[in-house]
Amino acid sequence: MAYDSAKAECGLRGGMERDAIMNPTTQTGPASSASPGNGAAALDLTGRTLGDYQILRHIGQGGMGQVYLAEQMSLKRNVALKILRAELAANPASLQRFKAEAEAVAKVTHANIVQVYAYGEADGFPYIALEYVEGRNLKEFIARKGPPKLAIALSIMRQMASGLQRASEAGIIHRDVKPENILLTAKGEVKVADFGLSRSLIGEQQPLNLTQSGIIMGTPLYMSPEQVEGKPLDSRTDIYSLGVTCYFMLAGKPPFDGATPFEVAMKHARDEPPPLAAVCPDLPEGLCAAVHKMMAKDPAQRYQTGRELLRDLARLRGGVAGQTMGVAKPSLSADSGAVPPPTPSVRPRRVAWYALIGASVVAALIAGAVMGWMRRTIAAPPAVPITHAAEPDEDFLLVNDAEALRKLVDKYLQPANVGRNVSVGMGLCLDLGVLYLEQHRLDDAEKLFDRLAKVPDVPMYRTLGRLGGAIVLALRDKAPESNKAFQDIIASDSLLAEVAKHTKESKPADPEFRKMWTNDHFRFWLSQAIAFNLRNGVPEKEVPLPVLKWRQPHEPKS
Repeated sequence: MAYDSAKAECGLRGGMERDAIMNPTTQTGPASSASPGNGAAALDLTGRTLGDYQILRHIGQGGMGQVYLAEQMSLKRNVALKILRAELAANPASLQRFKAEAEAVAKVTHANIVQVYAYGEADGFPYIALEYVEGRNLKEFIARKGPPKLAIALSIMRQMASGLQRASEAGIIHRDVKPENILLTAKGEVKVADFGLSRSLIGEQQPLNLTQSGIIMGTPLYMSPEQVEGKPLDSRTDIYSLGVTCYFMLAGKPPFDGATPFEVAMKHARDEPPPLAAVCPDLPEGLCAAVHKMMAKDPAQRYQTGRELLRDLARLRGGVAGQTMGVAKPSLSADSGAVPPPTPSVRPRRVAWYALIGASVVAALIAGAVMGWMRRTIAAPPAVPITHAAEPDEDFLLVNDAEALRKLVDKYLQPANVGRNVSVGMGLCLDLGVLYLEQHRLDDAEKLFDRLAKVPDVPMYRTLGRLGGAIVLALRDKAPESNKAFQDIIASDSLLAEVAKHTKESKPADPEFRKMWTNDHFRFWLSQAIAFNLRNGVPEKEVPLPVLKWRQPHEPKS
C-alpha cells in the first residue's frame, strides 16, 4: 500500500479537511462517526446556524476537527467551514494555533492560494470560513490520470510557485507543501491549501511557539533537510518541498520512500534523489535541472526565491510548450471518463506502508520538530533482539499490526515469565508505545510507558518508561508539565544522572545507558518532545538538552 498522507481516518492533519474544502463528492460519512484520536462520537452540526453560516452538510474531518459545506447567508455563497474539535478548543495552545492559521493566510490574497474569509466563534464552536474549491488535489489527479502533458505540468508548477512566492512576500512559510495541498479546479486553476503549519517570518522576536495536538509539523515524503534536522527555516524550505512535489508530479512517485516516516525523513537529510532524467528520460534537461535545484540539500544552492524559479519556468515554457512525456494526455477538467494509466516507466511504486496518523515527520534528529502519524507494518525486530526470547521467532512473523503486538506484550510480560522472555516483553512494550505515538493514541501510549516505568529490577526500561510519559505530555501540548517531568527524571534517575556527569566531562556514557538508545524511533520522538516544548514557550535554558541530546560515541553530530 502506498503511503497515503491524505487519509483523515489515520489522523493526518487536514487530509479530509483539504478534500472537503475542494470537492463536494469527498463525503466521509456522518460527523457522528468517531473522529481521529477521539473515541467519543463527534457532534453533527448539519442543519444548525453558526453566526452568519447555515451548515448544509458534513463533508470531511481531519486531525483538528470537522469540515462542513455551509452557506454564508449575508453574501449568498458557499464556504468550507472548519470547526475545531471540542477537546482542542479547550486547549489554549491548540486554539491559538487554529486562530494563527486563519490569521496567517488572511494576510495573503492571491489567485493561487485558498482564501480565508473569516475566523470566529459561535455557540462555543471556533471556526474558520474558507474558500470552497471544487476539483481535485494533485495527488488524486496523478493517481487517476498519470503525469500530465508537459505544458500542463509547467502551468501547475508556475501557479504553485506563484502562490508560494506571494506567501513568502507576506512573510509566511507554508512548511507542509505536498500534492495533497495543491488543489486543481475544473478551470485549470491551481490553489495552495492548508497553511495550518505555516509560520510567520515577520516579528521573529515573537515566533509562533505552538504545536498542534495530533500533528506532525510537516510530511516526511516532502520535508526539507533543514526541517528534518530541526534547523531554522525560511521560505527556501517551501522551495525544497515544492521541488519534491514537482518530482512526484513528473515521475508519478516521490524521490524517496521507506518503511517508516523516520526512514524517509532521514533520506531527505542524507541521500541524493534518483536523477529525474533517469526516471523520466523524455523530460527536457532544463526541467530536470530546475527540479533538482529546488531539491538541493543546501538551501544556498536552491532557488532563493519563487521569483527566480518563475523566471526559469517562463524560459522553459517558451521552449517546450506542447511537448508530452509519453503518457496519456489528461486535462484539468473534472472526470471525463476512463483515461489510460501511466506508462510503466512512470507508474507509482507501491510501498508497504500503513497510513500515518498525523500528520506525519517534522523535524528532527535531536531538536527537530513532526506529527503525521502512521500505522506501519511491524516487520523489523523489536528494540530487544528476539534472540533473547525462548522461542518467539514464529510469533514475530505474525506481527503486522498494533493488536498483534499488544498480545505479544501481554504474553511476554506475564508474571510467570522470567529472565529473557520478560526482557523481550519490555522491548515489545517499548515498540508498541512508539507505534501508539505514531498513531497519536496517546492514552494507550501513556499506559504502556507507565507499565515500563513500574518494571522492577530493570532501571533501563524504567527510565525509558518515565521519559515516554514526558513525551506524551509534550504531544498533548502540555509543555510546562512535560519539561518539568524531564527535569524531575534527570534529577532523580540514576542512569540519567550518570549520563549528565559523563556529558559534562565529555566522557563516554555508561554501556547500560547506551542500550537505551538502540530504538531509533524512541529517540526520534524524544527529540520531537523537546522541539514541541521549545515551540510551546519553554525557554531553551530550562530544557535539559545536554542529557537528552546525548549520542552514542559512533553517532555523527547533526
